Amino acid sequence: MLRVGLIGLGGIAKAHLKGLAIMEAEGVARCVAATDLVEALRTKHQQEWKIPKVYDHHTKLLADPDVDAVAVILGHHLHAPLVIDSLNAGKPTFVEKPMAISLDECDAMIEAEQKSGKILQVGFTGRFHPACRKAREILDTNELGPVIHAVSTMSKPFNYKSRRYQDRTRAIGGGMWLGNGVHVVDWLTHCIGSKAVSVKAKLGTHMHYMHGDDTGTAFIQYANGLAGMAVAIGTKRGVEKTMVEAHCVDGQINYSVRGSLEIGQDGKWRPVEHDGKDGFAEQYRHFAQAIRMNLRPQTSSWYGRHIMEILFAAEASSVTGREVQLTGAHEPW
Repeated sequence: MLRVGLIGLGGIAKAHLKGLAIMEAEGVARCVAATDLVEALRTKHQQEWKIPKVYDHHTKLLADPDVDAVAVILGHHLHAPLVIDSLNAGKPTFVEKPMAISLDECDAMIEAEQKSGKILQVGFTGRFHPACRKAREILDTNELGPVIHAVSTMSKPFNYKSRRYQDRTRAIGGGMWLGNGVHVVDWLTHCIGSKAVSVKAKLGTHMHYMHGDDTGTAFIQYANGLAGMAVAIGTKRGVEKTMVEAHCVDGQINYSVRGSLEIGQDGKWRPVEHDGKDGFAEQYRHFAQAIRMNLRPQTSSWYGRHIMEILFAAEASSVTGREVQLTGAHEPW
């Protein structure tokens, strides 16, 4: 069983600990240690989730021989240094999205991965949720023919009052586009199944007073000749919608990433069942398998870098008003 140590016990930790508890019951992976600078969080989570060991600094966790692999789930601006420390300590590492807040940081993380010989997996959890996995399975069968266009959307309350400063400040990775647009771009790229080559986008801050965006729309062209739209909106008073809508040669497929899945053909929609498994648990199943079999993860560091290149290109396009061509200098996945 893979023994995982968590670096960070903030808001997303509960979902990770739940996923690891499911995997522990199946004999795949379990949380054996965690670290956070805040004592109250260490105490709370250790009691609630029965974590065997907690530490007040990540270096202590990295020195623990009982920790086989590490998950870095702290703020976006901390991803790069903590991942590099983890890889340098010889630990296979999982990092929450977004991978980092600059391409230079992404490159430094990849360099550490290559030097260590240990894998780095990026936390694009959405693709491991059941509707997304089932949709990809259907598309791979060619039942609907090739995808010809797709729109990926996330509209959700931004919850400004409860947001931490780092989630509202672009300089340290905040705003809707980096925080959740990263999921939207991943869903779209995963659906279309090709490397992106150019981006034309507009981002803005229209509903909240902060140093980060709350609205983003990007038109992305891909190397296979297809194009798609990625829309990320942190609403003030709206309702949540997380949806991928794909048009194929022989029909349509729509899936709510955390919910339903339906196929449209010949003027009718029909629901499709999926396994309903927890996305965070399935993500850790994939992480454990990649480590055990020495395989590159689906959401590898190279893929994570490519998604960040798309996101940063969208920001540049929004400022200049021009389409941005992607360099393609690195292998995308």
